[in-house]
Amino acid sequence: MILLENVSKEYRNGVHALKNINLQIEDGEFVYVIGPTGSGKSTLIKLLDGEEIPNSGTVMVENVDVGKLKHSRVPIYRRNIGVVFQDYRLLPSLTIFENIAFALEVIGEDKAKVRRRVREVLELVSLSEKAKAFPNELSGGQQQRATIGRAIANHPKVLIADEPTGNLDPEKSIEIMELLEKINKDQNTTIVMVTHDSTIVDRFKKRTIALEEGFVVADIMKGGYIQHD
Repeated sequence: MILLENVSKEYRNGVHALKNINLQIEDGEFVYVIGPTGSGKSTLIKLLDGEEIPNSGTVMVENVDVGKLKHSRVPIYRRNIGVVFQDYRLLPSLTIFENIAFALEVIGEDKAKVRRRVREVLELVSLSEKAKAFPNELSGGQQQRATIGRAIANHPKVLIADEPTGNLDPEKSIEIMELLEKINKDQNTTIVMVTHDSTIVDRFKKRTIALEEGFVVADIMKGGYIQHD
């Protein structure tokens, strides 16, 4: 479960990114976070993955008080959190197999387990035939599937997707959404997806949380895209 209680975040430059946020996301939910630029979406993600800490309030993720983690404990905490970015961030000198394996090697998994899990993940994201390819040999949609594969390699309880369809055409965007739905349902992975894509939100209806100027302005259980003035 993800729980934010009275969370506020102000940066040193005086920007009040989040203002007294209260949110609860249950295990296994799939939630969109929408809102205009500057509404606080990126800050919310950074609080969830431990990159930032709140000025006030509590951020709990899977019974961990993220804001009180010692800096040295953040990488250990992140083993339970998968993050998918808009710009893929695959390591260009490694094959797709090696990119996914890297996520497991850095936490000390043994080689046999790594190989077995990478093969499972490649099959799940439909990239088994691209295992030996390098990122620049893949399409944008394939690179994003590889990024998702890397993010879920360690069976995270929570997957944070930051504009995962932002660089993709509509057809590839639908493929990525279908993959995320599969991960959500089959592995009971909680997904928090930040998006500007109103077409996706309207087509794949999920709980939708709208932010504006640091406040939660709407929280709709199965809504379509929420227009902003």
